[in-house]
Amino acid sequence: MNLKYLCLPILTIAAMAQSSVQAAEISTRIADPTPWSTGGGMLEQMVPTDLNIKGGMNFALQVGSIYDSNFFLDETNGENETSFYATPLIEYISDPEGGAKSSFTVSYGPSFRAYNENSEFNDVDHVGEVMWTIRGSRTELTLYSRYNELSGTDRLSGDFVNGSLFTGGMRLERRLASRTIGFLGASTAISDYSQDDFQGAEVDSVFLGGLWEATPRTAFGSSVRYSHISGDGVPDTDAWALLMEVRHIVSSRINLSASIGPEYAQNDGDQDRLGVTGFLKGTYNFAERWSWINSIRHALVPTSSSVNQLVDDLVVSTTLQRSLEQGSIGGGLEYRYSEFVNIGSGADLRSDEQNLAFVLSWSRPLFTERLALDASARYAFNSGRSDWEQFLFALGLRSSF
Repeated sequence: MNLKYLCLPILTIAAMAQSSVQAAEISTRIADPTPWSTGGGMLEQMVPTDLNIKGGMNFALQVGSIYDSNFFLDETNGENETSFYATPLIEYISDPEGGAKSSFTVSYGPSFRAYNENSEFNDVDHVGEVMWTIRGSRTELTLYSRYNELSGTDRLSGDFVNGSLFTGGMRLERRLASRTIGFLGASTAISDYSQDDFQGAEVDSVFLGGLWEATPRTAFGSSVRYSHISGDGVPDTDAWALLMEVRHIVSSRINLSASIGPEYAQNDGDQDRLGVTGFLKGTYNFAERWSWINSIRHALVPTSSSVNQLVDDLVVSTTLQRSLEQGSIGGGLEYRYSEFVNIGSGADLRSDEQNLAFVLSWSRPLFTERLALDASARYAFNSGRSDWEQFLFALGLRSSF
């Protein structure tokens, strides 16, 4: 089987995310864990010319339409909107078969969108990613970066916003002994917005830790992380986290990864806060065609729509997916709880936000493995700034070349 046609390019899901049925999470995207971090320079400078690297090009295209029952997330007068999108994607993978000592991936995908009722928001969002990995006998170094333009009605502010998010960093792993792995790294996330009343932010982090392989399937360890939060609307905040690390893999059936622990944060106003941060991701393939996918993410991030305020953001999701003879079908739910933390004078006094969404998705190939029909539906209700409901339905065609 040709893996090129079995799997779409690595960036396809990320580049086409804004074409799918999902909430417009703009403010909190700076907190989402990402495997992408800083690259730098042109590709000719990043990859020495004397490396013998095998390569492969991937191309993809997705077109479709989305119906939104409450485009501006209004409590009383929800406005219907139908939008159309086209998202081409190009990706180069230097080592599609794996095993090379040096490999890199470069991807770019613009997303063209047009709105039926709100044509003033018609625009193009660009997404670009670079990842470079160097492997030695006991050491692996990864550099990564991602630039993503964002647009939509933000769940926390209720306003349509245009912005961008850059994430980048590096991770170095080294096998210190037969069953011990040490790692260190750094990352940065920078958000920016076109609207004058929205504030961009920057989150810089460094981390150091290690893992001990108790068995070939299970590893335990810990890590220490320091983060610095800064932005136009918040005092500088320093945060220290002590995290417990767990990795557990049982053949292709179970894959569990967790990094959870306490985090102490203090800002320039000498206000401090003790909380919990981290993530948990798990996949359980409990039958030949069935998969159960779960994730939890908790982070402290600056809010973009008010000053002197941070968001204690929790996201919990669970999805059940079944592979069909042709295509797949899935369903799940996502719960978000956003607690607003005032860290200075002039902060808005507002209630916390809670959002629960139910999602159904279906996909199947059309005529050939390279062409697929995707359909998805999402129903969500929110309590907090305003109590609104929203129904989204998306239908699209996806092709890989």
